[in-house]
Amino acid sequence: MMRRWMAAVIALAAACGPGEHEYDSDNDPEEPRPRAAAQKPVAAAPAAPPAPVSAADSAALRARIDGRGDSVRAAFARGRPLGASEIGWLRRDVNRTQVATAQSLGVRAHGETQIQQLVRQGKLVALGDSTEHWILRKMDHSVPYVTPDARALLLQVGRRFHARLDSLGLPRYRIKVTSALRTGATQAELRKINSYASQTASAHEFGTTMDVSHERFAAPAPAAGAGAELEADALDELGKEHAKVLQGELGRTLIELRAQELLHVMIENKQPVYHFTVRQRLASR
Repeated sequence: MMRRWMAAVIALAAACGPGEHEYDSDNDPEEPRPRAAAQKPVAAAPAAPPAPVSAADSAALRARIDGRGDSVRAAFARGRPLGASEIGWLRRDVNRTQVATAQSLGVRAHGETQIQQLVRQGKLVALGDSTEHWILRKMDHSVPYVTPDARALLLQVGRRFHARLDSLGLPRYRIKVTSALRTGATQAELRKINSYASQTASAHEFGTTMDVSHERFAAPAPAAGAGAELEADALDELGKEHAKVLQGELGRTLIELRAQELLHVMIENKQPVYHFTVRQRLASR
């Protein structure tokens, strides 16, 4: 780990310029961009050379990142994975329970046209690609819309998860949302390739339910400043190494919300996700 950080710092010293970085530890391929209409080529202005970084600045940056890494490792050592009894609490809300609640609180969309109509009516809302509490993974068989109550629940999950991380002295890792609203058609497509997908109605079909990864977490959004993205990369690596601690803290967050009757939750057997459904009207609170 230390050698990787040092190599990255040296690379930063050689060319320290702004760039885009996507904090997806699962390395999903980038979505193809639509091809623009043919236009007359326009000569691009030459790019400004990156600002040089002195040896002293590089050493200071390396020391800062190394110190941050040591602090985060010590904080992870104070955490703990889920215990057997906690896993038991996360297995109680079976599919039929979640579907019954989803039917009573949610809405059903049969295609893109109806989804957009429900959005205009305020019955569905967009999750947002990236917030301080979560990021969206690429969704092949669902779309990033949920009911206002479900989004309010996810916000509560994110805030309470961060409060637990704060208490351990850990960075505010973000949740990765892997699945949200499905139509009947996309649920049927999923069944063809995933034998573990529900063979009956899925709670995902009502906009009240989400899956979030308990195996991968996103580093906090990088702050501005020299070395910020490099530091975020280091935190991302540490998050992978200590995923069981993050899984535990997120699981305890969900158990707490379940005890308050705000959600149903199931830790999946074959998929590395927590599957949860909002249980009460929350958006108006």
